[in-house]
Amino acid sequence: MRSFIGNFVFTCAVVASACVTAVSSAGFIVENGPATNLSYRIGGPNSQVEAVTWQQTGTSSTSISALIGSRDGQSETVDAILAFGSPGNVIGRSTVSVGSFASAADFTSVTLFSNLTLGAGTYGLFLFNSDTTGNVNVRWSVGATTTNTADGTFLQSGYANGLNTNVTDPNLSDFTVQSTPLGFSVATVPEPSSFTLLGLGCIAVAVGSYRRRRQAA
Repeated sequence: MRSFIGNFVFTCAVVASACVTAVSSAGFIVENGPATNLSYRIGGPNSQVEAVTWQQTGTSSTSISALIGSRDGQSETVDAILAFGSPGNVIGRSTVSVGSFASAADFTSVTLFSNLTLGAGTYGLFLFNSDTTGNVNVRWSVGATTTNTADGTFLQSGYANGLNTNVTDPNLSDFTVQSTPLGFSVATVPEPSSFTLLGLGCIAVAVGSYRRRRQAA
């Protein structure tokens, strides 16, 4: 027969597993992934800008990530711009570091924005690297499949390079539209209070189970 501690740990594990499964299944709004060996350069001698657009419902505690990485043997940086409604309506900017990988298929998801409250509508994510010397090789992997949900839909991707690139404001470049599913994801993350409630629920279930066993004995 399990001890009280044993029952408590076992019950907590079951409850936590169920909650994590629920969060995982409901968390993604839209996603292109996992990474594949096909990728497109960001920056470089052609000053290439890559972008994706999607449509979604309103969400809070939202994170946005992309399957990006370096192929030049060292860590590099990527500039990210988030726009709402139109490319010129910028609502977020960030610069992130990415690791170097042997293949684009090995790229892992890099968080670009987190804890966002987003209204319903159309969004654009633009990625650029300002080093145009040709020494930096930062790339964006194409996702293997597209996963749309009732809350979000991938619309299209696009690129601009050469004279079509606005180096000062990459999001305002003259883009060529395409349907390539560049790897990215938009997801909701649990609020800290959710983990508190999980802990309290775990304790309540475990104590209740213990009391029933005592009464039965």
